[in-house]
Amino acid sequence: MPITYALFLCVPIGLLAYFEARWLIRYVSERYAQRERKAVRLVGVYGALIIPLIYVCGRAGDSFSSPTGKIVTAVLFSLITAAFVGPMFVVLSDREPRGDDATN
Repeated sequence: MPITYALFLCVPIGLLAYFEARWLIRYVSERYAQRERKAVRLVGVYGALIIPLIYVCGRAGDSFSSPTGKIVTAVLFSLITAAFVGPMFVVLSDREPRGDDATN
């Protein structure tokens, strides 16, 4: 499949990832506040960018020799995935706001 046709699938895949993450977070945490909405948006954006990400990693891997290309591809894919997963876990972490009556 040419990349031009594959790029048309980005929006439906992103929407599918968004709705699946929304359902999963509602099911697991039993709430859906502003913090959870931000995390779901990150999952949706990552889902929409997965096809271009795979394409770019494949092209980068093909431009180097075989073992070096595999390493470059793995590192590139891991870094971009961590750039989306890291903030998602930070957003979902339970950080309760401290009130005025909190002791130091």
